[in-house]
Amino acid sequence: MLDDALVDRLLDEIDYELRRTGPPEGYPTFPDIPAARYTSEEFFRLEREHLWPNSWICAGRVEDLPENGSYFLFDELGHPLVVVRGNDGVIRCFSNTCRHRGAPVVREARGTARNLRCQYHAWTYSLEGDLVAITDERDFPNICKEDRPLPPASCGTWGGWIWVNMNPEAPPLLDFLGKFAEEMEQFQCERLRLADTDHRVIDCNWKVAIEAFQEVYHFRFIHDRGGFTNLNSRGATMGLLANGNSRMVVPFSKQTVDALGRSSWRELAKLPEQPGMPQIPSVHPIVHSTSYSFTVFPNLITPVAATGFPIMLFFPDGPGRTIIRIYHFAPDWEGDEHTTAMKERYAGFATIIDEDVENMNPMHRAMGVPGFDGVPLSYQERRIWHFNETIDRTIGVERIAEDLRVPQLLGDFIETG
Repeated sequence: MLDDALVDRLLDEIDYELRRTGPPEGYPTFPDIPAARYTSEEFFRLEREHLWPNSWICAGRVEDLPENGSYFLFDELGHPLVVVRGNDGVIRCFSNTCRHRGAPVVREARGTARNLRCQYHAWTYSLEGDLVAITDERDFPNICKEDRPLPPASCGTWGGWIWVNMNPEAPPLLDFLGKFAEEMEQFQCERLRLADTDHRVIDCNWKVAIEAFQEVYHFRFIHDRGGFTNLNSRGATMGLLANGNSRMVVPFSKQTVDALGRSSWRELAKLPEQPGMPQIPSVHPIVHSTSYSFTVFPNLITPVAATGFPIMLFFPDGPGRTIIRIYHFAPDWEGDEHTTAMKERYAGFATIIDEDVENMNPMHRAMGVPGFDGVPLSYQERRIWHFNETIDRTIGVERIAEDLRVPQLLGDFIETG
């Protein structure tokens, strides 16, 4: 939950950001991010081999597995995974790979099964991943079934979402989520309902795509509404959290403050509930009175609100192609159809995404232009540097060529306590 001390600190930080005349004294300046990080086949290979297999990734919802034996496939990481609810009710994740010759144990995208059975030679595994039957076992005298379970991945649940990490020895999910999970308690995430989806394929590197949502330096330019902008990007405060996660809180613009009839951006109050857009009653007024968003490393962005929020997931499909999956969640509403207000909300968000992605392919193409060697970042874009530092640490800095690394500069600026 949000405690008063955190809210007061965030407001003071916004006030400081609005008043400052330059970066804080002693804050590191950033050298250019090497442009080749966005185009290099070698860097993409390092990400595939060391970043994605060692990261917690949001893979689905608990309600996607409503009963024992329910399963779904998860293939977004370049490695076939199956997520299944066992006979004991526990949700687990395994490689969708028979230990015989690698055929899948599940073919359908989702379903229900009594066991997991190889689609080639019918080796059979329990829902808990144990090898329980080998066809013509007499012809495999040297195989011990106990030594051949399905390759496990780490799996955990938080907030009603299922998270997977291909590293079976990954640190606990809640330790990784840290402050994000604490601050998200106010949203009663387990009770939320999937309301809408919007999937995009963009011709750009996945980092180009996700970095666009880690700053608001661009906001008043590409999201201008005929001279009206609802946020004051100059007041944005950035919280650099452990494990590459981060928070961004942006005050309302004077135009928005005046339209709401408030005395200043510091006035915190809950917005009136709109017909057809139920609110989560436990959400703190600061969320009603700012743009409040998180990055969960490496590929999740969520701008939260009392009426629900999107979970945005960014997956690489090659060095120059990104799949963006957007899932809108909302507190429960009457009926199965969207209300008029919900339709307007999701259409409006889609327009914002259209405006953001319009620049992504040209930006990616620019990374390969002769003379465009690096990306300079401002203090306002420090979340992007934090993100890239964490990529390098996860890959292993020593594995990365010196001309592709970013220096580790922000360790002393990570929020603690």
